[in-house]
Amino acid sequence: MESARLVPKLLTGLVVGVLVVAGFLLFADLQKVLDTIRRMPGEWLLLAFILTFISYLVRLWKWHVFSRWSGFTIGFFDNAAIFFIGLMMSITPGKAGELLKGYYLEKRAGVSYAASIPVIFYDRLTDVLAMLALVSIGMTVYPLGITSVVVLAAAIVLFFILLQRRKLLFRLIEWVTVPNKLRRFRGMFHDFYEHTLQLLQWKKLVYAFVISFVAWLFECLSLFVILQAFDVDMSVVASILTFSLGTIAGAVSMIPGGLGAAEGSITGLLIYFGVEANLAVTISLLIRFVTLWFGVVLGIIIFVLTRKRLVRREHGGGSRATLRR
Repeated sequence: MESARLVPKLLTGLVVGVLVVAGFLLFADLQKVLDTIRRMPGEWLLLAFILTFISYLVRLWKWHVFSRWSGFTIGFFDNAAIFFIGLMMSITPGKAGELLKGYYLEKRAGVSYAASIPVIFYDRLTDVLAMLALVSIGMTVYPLGITSVVVLAAAIVLFFILLQRRKLLFRLIEWVTVPNKLRRFRGMFHDFYEHTLQLLQWKKLVYAFVISFVAWLFECLSLFVILQAFDVDMSVVASILTFSLGTIAGAVSMIPGGLGAAEGSITGLLIYFGVEANLAVTISLLIRFVTLWFGVVLGIIIFVLTRKRLVRREHGGGSRATLRR
């Protein structure tokens, strides 16, 4: 995952992003969208950015706490750089940004992939749980598509139950690694599972869930602020449902950054709540710029400033390879 290989991945995401924006502008009236954006009070937009940045900081704290739980000996500022670089890669195919975190943890602090990938996985999992909780809050007032949410929540609960079945998972690892080409990865899979299992202890899970919930709530509030800027009569609960459901739709689509799927879902929900179509498109593009592209831009800046330092091994760096219980 060298920096030279990141450029094509970033360009792919940027091109998709431009196409998505162009597609939505074709759907709407370009001149009306631009006029709508121009009349938005700057202080409201600034507040939306501030709320999103607070969300990033809360998620950064969660990422650093996970690193400490996993015994990674890496400084806060280096870990913060790794976190923001991961945001930069959220628009790339195959979620390459997540693996990039592991790459820089290995380069800077000597953390093995078997130790870092479970933390990356756990970080994303707690985000999904938080978003489902936010959707559930909205569903108490606006029961839209509740069946799909219940099915997804049930699947996650079942997944947690299966992860706790230690003997079953070890047998599964043994079975998967029977072929000679995979047998050499058996130890790595065992280590990966051990790290994942210990991170899934209930106290840690509840703590991580609360942090994730607070972080994503701030981004939902960013949408509410933008709605208020345009004098849209939508409640906080409706804003929470619109943003969280749109974000989940983008995640389920498996498209990098949820490009297109998230914007379409948010636009559709805004129209459902009575927002005029051109305004709904404008707000959808604005909230995605505030919550997605803002992070991408920050990540690119931090990547340019820190990439050389992060590939130099920190003195005394490394993972203790044990998890704090």
